[in-house]
Amino acid sequence: MEDLLKELFPEAKVNQSSWMGNDYFTVPLEGKFMHFASGTITDREKRLIIQMLEPDTVFNTGLKNVWAHYLLENPNPIPSGYERIQVLQVTLKQTSPEPIDRKLWLDAFKNTLSSIVDGFFVSEQYALFIIHNPDHFELTNEIEGVLNVLDDDFGIKSNAYLGQNWTVNSFLPALFLEEQSIFLDTRSRSQADQIVTLTTTALPHYTFEAASKSPILATIKEGIQNIDGGADLVYAMWQNQGNISKAATDLYVHRNTLQYRIDRFVDTIGLNLKKMDDLLLSYMALHARFK
Repeated sequence: MEDLLKELFPEAKVNQSSWMGNDYFTVPLEGKFMHFASGTITDREKRLIIQMLEPDTVFNTGLKNVWAHYLLENPNPIPSGYERIQVLQVTLKQTSPEPIDRKLWLDAFKNTLSSIVDGFFVSEQYALFIIHNPDHFELTNEIEGVLNVLDDDFGIKSNAYLGQNWTVNSFLPALFLEEQSIFLDTRSRSQADQIVTLTTTALPHYTFEAASKSPILATIKEGIQNIDGGADLVYAMWQNQGNISKAATDLYVHRNTLQYRIDRFVDTIGLNLKKMDDLLLSYMALHARFK
């Protein structure tokens, strides 16, 4: 596959970096990443490449849906009636011997969340939902709860990406394409959370190129991984914005115990996780991938 794509796109680059800047379209490729410079590839070619490399995201160009046509085929005509929408991407993986009743699952999901205005399967394992959320309610926990229930009912494992609230215009399909790339990148890094967003994935995704070349971050990462529970400590502190009490609750330890671990972390790594700059550096180091 790599040889074929290189023959078709001789300007494309293949390396360990998941991102090479806004001027490149990037897809996972057998443990590496392939990058296509803007101007050397069309939107239709992008969809065909994703179809070949990511079976979960095979595009069905025969979709008879105004939102599918708008997001995946042609940004015109622009759907009317909604000023801003969020696109929820969901991938399904079968965990039981029974085949997935996709129509029943789709209807159940759409009927459970009142903010969903439309939903459709793009492939057998990849669905999109259009969410109208004009008041910017936090929907992550609600969506995750619905996914958990449906996973149990249908014998599947799902992962999702909840997109930002974007203005419905001719530029939104390009924003969606980038969010889709971020979702694919997140999944290629063994996504831990069932549902992710731009804010939870942006830092590792957009800083990877610089981070992967840093011997400093590589050394910090190795040091953290050599500490028993070091990575969990960094993640807990990051998720709770440096709040020791909340992080201790997430780690199921006493606040004093967590304080001791933070002090030991300072002695070993030289970074104080109670300082946001130090915490950010530790978090970036853990997300960096090295050759």
